[in-house]
Amino acid sequence: MAAPPHWAITTHKGGTGKSKLIELIAAAAAENGDSVLVVDMDAQANVTRRLRAQIPVEPRDRKDASLAAVLQRPAKGEVERILVKSGWGGIYTDRITIAPAHLDLELLALTASQAASSRRLLTALAGVVDDFDLVVIDTPPNLLSHLIDVAWTASDLLWVPVEPEYDAVEAAKRVVQRVGEDADMLNPDMQVGGFVVNRFRSNLKLHNQRAGEVAEILGPDALCPTRFPELVVLKDGSEHAKPMAELGSDGKAMAALASDAYAWMKQRGAALMGAAA
Repeated sequence: MAAPPHWAITTHKGGTGKSKLIELIAAAAAENGDSVLVVDMDAQANVTRRLRAQIPVEPRDRKDASLAAVLQRPAKGEVERILVKSGWGGIYTDRITIAPAHLDLELLALTASQAASSRRLLTALAGVVDDFDLVVIDTPPNLLSHLIDVAWTASDLLWVPVEPEYDAVEAAKRVVQRVGEDADMLNPDMQVGGFVVNRFRSNLKLHNQRAGEVAEILGPDALCPTRFPELVVLKDGSEHAKPMAELGSDGKAMAALASDAYAWMKQRGAALMGAAA
């Protein structure tokens, strides 16, 4: 059985909706009948909380039940011992599984000089991922870090959330630049899948201009045609750790957009990986 695609949601700028995009994609995958493994490689653990990962209550027990413990020196497939289900209930609990993050993930940088250290997540996931249709990896909002190296080494495709603002567009360009410079040292088959515009206001000329600039980075085919508007319901979902579909009419509309974005990502991802094979 072939391993499922491994997607990293990555950016070089905080506040662009990276963790929110992972929530939306995980929910859309579940709603469309796919089983998804969410690997939280961001030490902030926002995705772990927002998906209501069923982690230990006692703080002292959380590290041992997280990637921070597994990735110190992982055995093949060891991530299986920490996997937990989403606490959203229903199809989400049935189809969303999380490898939880912990603050001590930042200490993984101390092992960067050890042999094959960037392959640790890949080793920990080996075999375990065969039970899933998709693996989605959250990454910290930076580029030059050991956690990024570990996450990218385990990734087939990188998807970049972008605010339609100057700094975020420049940050997206830097992701592409680093992939071009360093992919051979991490994962020669890794590609940038494309860009997803968040917090978009269609009535703003500047936002439309910036979206056009994103389309120029890798060409218009790499820009998701679905643009997520800036709505309060997105913040509500994150604050209360609930899926969009449970948050009234605005939430259902956002869930529909997420489903469209997920369909595009699957189609484009399959085409890119097929072309690279």
